[in-house]
This record gives sequence, C-alpha cells and structure tokens, in this order.
Amino acid sequence: MIPSDIRLYTWLDVEEVILRIQETENLPNWLVWVQAYWDSLTIGICPGSQAEAKNWLQELYDPRFRSHGDDAGLILLESLPDKPQILPIILEETEEDYRVPKLIPSLARPRVIFPHHQTRELPPSFDTDFPPIVAFHSFKGGVGRTTNAIALAQALKDRGYCVLLVDGDLEAPGISWLLEKRLPAPPVSFADLIALVHGDPDPEATYSIQLVAERLQNALIDDIYVLPAFRSTRRFSALEIKPEHLIKGATDPFILTQILVRLGKALSVDAVLVDLRAGLSELSTGLILDPRVYRIFVTTLSGQSISGTARLLELLGERSPYLRETDPLPTIMISQVTDEIQNTDFLFNQEKKLLESAKPFIGEDLQLLRVITGFADSLQVLPLAWEEVIIKLRRSGIVDAVRPLLDLLPTKNQQNYEISFPDIKYRREIIRDFTKKLIVAETAEAQDFLPTIPLRQLASDHIRQVPITVVVGAKGSGKTYTFLQIIRRENWQNFAEAAGANQVQINAFICPVLSPINSPNILDEANQVRHKTAQALNFNNPLDISKIREHIRNSYRDNLNESEWRERWLDLIAWSVGFQPEKQNAGRELAENLQNRKHSLLGVIDGLEDLFQDFANDKIQQTALRSLLQEVPEWLGLLPDRPLGILIFIRRDIVIAAIRQNSAQMMALYEPYALKWNREEALRLVAWVTMQSGIPLLKSNEKLQDMGEEELTQALIPLWGKKLGSDTSKEVVSARFVIAALSDFRGQIQSRDLVRLIYVAAKASENDHRWTERVLVPVAIRGALPECSKEKIGEIELENTALKEIFTKLRDLSEEDRKIPFTREQLGLSVEEMKILEDNGVVIREKDNHYMPEIFRLGLGFSLTAAGRPGIMSLARRAAKQRN
Repeated sequence: MIPSDIRLYTWLDVEEVILRIQETENLPNWLVWVQAYWDSLTIGICPGSQAEAKNWLQELYDPRFRSHGDDAGLILLESLPDKPQILPIILEETEEDYRVPKLIPSLARPRVIFPHHQTRELPPSFDTDFPPIVAFHSFKGGVGRTTNAIALAQALKDRGYCVLLVDGDLEAPGISWLLEKRLPAPPVSFADLIALVHGDPDPEATYSIQLVAERLQNALIDDIYVLPAFRSTRRFSALEIKPEHLIKGATDPFILTQILVRLGKALSVDAVLVDLRAGLSELSTGLILDPRVYRIFVTTLSGQSISGTARLLELLGERSPYLRETDPLPTIMISQVTDEIQNTDFLFNQEKKLLESAKPFIGEDLQLLRVITGFADSLQVLPLAWEEVIIKLRRSGIVDAVRPLLDLLPTKNQQNYEISFPDIKYRREIIRDFTKKLIVAETAEAQDFLPTIPLRQLASDHIRQVPITVVVGAKGSGKTYTFLQIIRRENWQNFAEAAGANQVQINAFICPVLSPINSPNILDEANQVRHKTAQALNFNNPLDISKIREHIRNSYRDNLNESEWRERWLDLIAWSVGFQPEKQNAGRELAENLQNRKHSLLGVIDGLEDLFQDFANDKIQQTALRSLLQEVPEWLGLLPDRPLGILIFIRRDIVIAAIRQNSAQMMALYEPYALKWNREEALRLVAWVTMQSGIPLLKSNEKLQDMGEEELTQALIPLWGKKLGSDTSKEVVSARFVIAALSDFRGQIQSRDLVRLIYVAAKASENDHRWTERVLVPVAIRGALPECSKEKIGEIELENTALKEIFTKLRDLSEEDRKIPFTREQLGLSVEEMKILEDNGVVIREKDNHYMPEIFRLGLGFSLTAAGRPGIMSLARRAAKQRN
C-alpha cells in the first residue's frame, strides 16, 4: 500500500514509492530497473514475470492501481474530479543482468544569480484583479527575513486581507519547519507546484495551478493559506525540478511570478507573500528581478549584511528591467535594531549607504521606503510551533512595526454590533440556567458552539476534502459535545461553515456510526441523522447503533488481524448508512458507489470507551482500536477523490494503550485538532458561554475570535470583575485566578470545569447585593472550587484506572497525613505511582517537596501547611517554569 505520507501528484511521487522500497532492500528479484518520467513508469523485468509484476504493482499502489486490458496497467494521480490524471505503466522484459548505478560524485559550482538577459523588454503589467506579489529577500541568512514575512502576513490578516504565504526557500526552508506540528501532513507544496508546472504542456499551466489551489484549500491556517517548500521536511534535499528549470524551459522569463500570481488569483487572496532563499541564488532571481514584484530586502546593521545588501541593490540597477511608474519601488527593511541604536547617527549612515547603492536603480528623484523592526530576545530562538511563533511575534511588536507596508494595499472595513445589558439579578439567573444544561453534553440545548482553534483548524483544513481525522481529548474536554454539534448539522459543509471556514465546497453527508451508550438522548439524535443520511443517499435500512455495537462485540470472537479489522470497520460504516447491510466488502463497494455518484460521506464515531472497556489489557480490543486509528484512515486517505471520510473522537489513554509503539507520532499527526484549551481559548470559551446565555460583552468594534488574552481579560470584567475584590485591592486578577485554579500542572484545563465553575458561582451569587457591577461575586468564585474539584476527580476516576487507585489510596490517608507540601514517603506512594501523578499534572516537585493544584487538592481533601502556602498563582508560575 502507498505510504501514508505520500500523495501521487506526479511521476516523482510514483517513483518515491519505489524508492522507499529500495531503501529497505526489499525489491523483488525479477525487477531489473525502474525509470520514471512525466509520461510513464517503465519497469525492466525478467522474462516471464509479467504476472508477478502486476500483482506487485497492485499491492504497492493500492488503491490507485488499475489494470488496463492486456497492458501493464496505470496509476491514478491526484486530480480534479472532472479531469482525471493517470500515469501509464510499461513493463519491458529484458535479458540484461541487474545493474548497479554508476556513482558520479558532484560538487557543482553555484550558477550565476543574475544572468545577462537577451532582451530588456518589460513584462506586461498585471491586471487589477491579480493579487500583488510581495517577495522577502536578504543577502545573508539569520537576519529575520522569515520572521518579518510572517509578521507582515499577520498584519495583513489583521486588516482583513486574505493572504497566501509561500516558503520559497527550497534549500533552507524556514516556514515549513514551523508547520510540522500545526500541519504535519501538508496537502501540497511549492516543490509540487514547480514540478507540476514543469510537466504541464499548457504554457499557462492552468490545470496545475487549479490543482494546487484546490489542495491548498486544506492548508488555511489562521485565515492564511500556507504553501510550504516541501510536504515533508525530511525530504527537502531531494529537489528534482528547480525554479531555474522552469525559467530555462519557458518562453516567459518571469514564469515564476506568473504562476504565483495566478495561484493567488485562483485562491481569491489579496496578497501573495514569498519568503525567498538568501544570497545570490538562482532560486530567487525569478522574483527579485521582476519589476512587478514588491521586493523587500531585509538586513541587519552588521557590516557584512549592509555591504551585501548594498551590492544586491547595485545589481538590481544593472540587471533588472527599467522601472515603470506603475511598478512598485523596492523596500529596505532593517531588522533587529536595538533601542540604543534607534535614531542614532550610526543607523542614519547605514541607511544612507543603502540608498546611495539604489540610486542607479531608482533615480535621483525617488526614495525607497524603509521599515525598521526592533530586536527581541524571544525571537532569537524560535519555537517549532506555529501558534507559539505568532504569539511571540505579536508580543515583540514586530507585527505593529511592519504595518507601514500595508499602505501599499487597499484597506477593508469590518463591522460589529452594539448590544445592551440586562439587570444584574436577571443576568445571574440566565447564566445559571444556561450553564447547568451545558455541563453535560446530552442535556445541552445550544444549537451553536464556540469555534475553538482545534475546531477552526479542523474545518479550514477540510473545505475541499472530507476529513479523515482522529480527535483526541480528555474527559470533559468537549468530545461528546462536539460530536453532538457535528451530527446535528447533518452535513460537513454546515458544520465547517459554523466553525468559521470560508468557501467550503465539500458537501459530505454525516453518518454517526457509534455514539455514547449512556446517552439515550444523543443515541436518538444519532439514529435520526443516520436515517436522514441513508434516505438522502437512496440507501435502505441502516443498522441502528445498538446493532453496530453487537457486531463489534461479536467480532471479538473472530480473532481478526489489523487488516481484517480494517475491512470490518469499513463494512460497519457502510451498514450504518444502509448500504448492503451485513454484507462483507460493503465498505469498499460503498467507497466506489459514492465516487461514481459524486457523493461524499463522513462517518463519525464517539463512545469507544463504552465498547472497549478492557482496552488496557485485552489484546483483541487493542488490535481493533489500532486498526480503526491507523489502518482505516490510511486506506481512506489513499482513495481517489476521497469520497469517504472518518472522524473519530477518542481519549488519549485509549490511543496510548492501543498503539504501543509510535503513539506519540500518531497523535502528533492529529495534534492540530486535539481538544485542548490554552489560557486564551479558555477565556474565549468563558466569554462565549456568557454571551450565549444572553449577556453581551463585546463592543461594536470587537470580535471574539480576534481577541487576545489581555483583550479577553478586559472583556470579562462585567462577568467576574477585574480582581477578586475591588479594583484597587491587592487581590489577584479574576481571569488569571480562574485559569490557574482550574488548570493542572501540565497547563491543561477542561471546558467542563470552566462551565461548572460559572454555574456554581452564578447560583451562589444570585442574592448578593454588594457586587452589583459584576455577575459572579468573589466569594462565590472561590467557593465554587471545592465542588468543581470533587466532580472532576470523580470523572477522571471513570476513565483512568491507574489514577483511581492512587486517588483511593490518598483519600484513605488520615487527615493529618493529607498535608501540602508532602514527600513521596509520607504518602506511602511508590516511585511509579508518583510518576503517574506527575505525568497527569496532579503534582509538581520542587526539590524533595511535592505540591498539588487546587483542582485536585480540594477534592482529595488536602490542606495547606504554613510551608505549603505559596498561593495558587505562585504554583501556576512554578509549573509553567518547569514546563518551559
């Protein structure tokens, strides 16, 4: 089967499948040689081995291999629905022996970056409906080029622009590394675009650009389309088709600009940002020599960087075509400027040197725009997580510093709505009643939901393709509530749009395959949705969820392997929607049926913990779960046009038990969609719950999804005040206290805990007459913590057997022994038991002493000694310091 991280866009990907086999030295004996090119895959084989070769190809390229009469066959490539692309296979019988390729060592000199043009003819100006191309370049690496490119993308987004951000550094990709956690499996890359255009017989490369644009719909990150240099950072050294290959083979010397601007137009973006390779590299010349491109040259104040940038500007004057009035001037960006150097003669003299070098290029009358961005210690070593980089950028002030560049582009206006406040007692009553129903998913009546970062990412990554995703979350994180919100919408497009995705074009029906056993209300809703979906697809008699559960339990006795379980799961999906009920191979036939009829279906699964209660010890259950989590998604992901998808809600501990090896790698693949709540998202949830209950918080110029932590903290003052006391008191800020009190020592907080605290505090605040400027009064917020803690511990014990046993042991201790701080020996815990507590964020260790967060301490009945009173906020800071 095709490796899960390979997508067959071109012959290069087809060849990559065989290269993977070669790496394992597992090629068949009858194979003599393989040669792939854009028009075919040709394989030299020993005489009489045609049948073996076909069987091998069938297995190797399943499910994209197709037999073709008496010919060897063909492979289905990634394509648009109405324009199938194939790669023919040719088998050549040969008597020659297996040949070892000749080793040719090479250390080629770099090509000249600015070749002499045969003509000084100007390229045609772009029409107004084409987005501008903004190219970031630098003479040296390490000057902040990538950082400033991302900052400009954020600034553009803040103003309402839709942006395409391209990692054009094909030798040392910078943006691509930041996507490894946020987008572990990018749908398409810049290298793919170059290879596709290179092999496209159409001079306009219309099909190739449409294909990449279609795939990029699933790479929309924070309202920014991101095109990485490569789909895998492990393969970035293997670049077969380079930009200079395009330029040499094209009639248009600026073809790279053409394909990027056309791609931007196909995506309907307002600007295309490209982070180029540093230095005098042929990887960059296609853009920096194009006068239509907004070229931003980034430099620090170091002598080498300034001199190199000055020389680069001189080369532009010598080799770039003549500048028209309609062409944009280049921009000089001086980065990493410390406060001490700002407004000094040194800075002025360096700027003057650069401007003098550019005079032959711009003439005497024009002045280059120059932008200065400051130095920030936090940006010297960037984290590998996209979200963390954005946070650091915004805090550094660089996003604000690059805003002068926005004046080059038109502005957009945003609107909001003014709302009024009801009286204080009524506010307490309505939020009490709303949150009481919201605590438990099955009693929640809200038809709306908060599009959190994971849900927005899930939606925006699947606006053209049906999801094939595992959503991991702890008990109380909102798995079942999200499951309920998805199935209620009956169609993926409806949910994706509700989650904030734009231009959703996948019209996939939803079929809940499994739902929680102990939730009869959800079960009834799930079965209703199944029957509606079956009716819409013209299928009959969908099996009820109870029948599906029975089939799963009966399958335990069959001792199936992972592949057999995969087929069973596929059949269960088909039977759930009424397609060939209880017939084997129905799953495979369903996929083909959907593809032929141009339909899409999404199977949604929740409640696995009810069916697989012995998952920690039962190998049969582990095999079934492992197949569902790995085999099924891999197979579905390889289907042409992806007509059938799956969305699995599951607890983290079940994943770890089922996938003993590489469980972390598997969860990293779906990390962007994990139901986790950071500080900012937790505050956003509180604001959303407050507004959903009928209490407006935002001003006319505010938008919930755009607000940061500090803005949300201010917006929530009407709910619980600025502090847990008067504004002038020494009490802690209310928002920070709530987050710290409900978080474990891993920094995790559960949505149910937040909602429960609001409910308990609102109930206790009803008759308070002192704090009339806030809904939740300080004493009620503090008083809600014990009940929240007890409920949380009870819920954890239902899902985590190991923690339940330790919690029982702790509760059995005498009151005198339940003191904080404590040592392992004082509590009589083993080293392994203490490690379990630490891994689950229940305790934190400082030297020989251990501490416990409020969300666990109160429910387990631990009290604080004089030495154990560092305070909630102090403990939270200690935990954060250890995590970092």
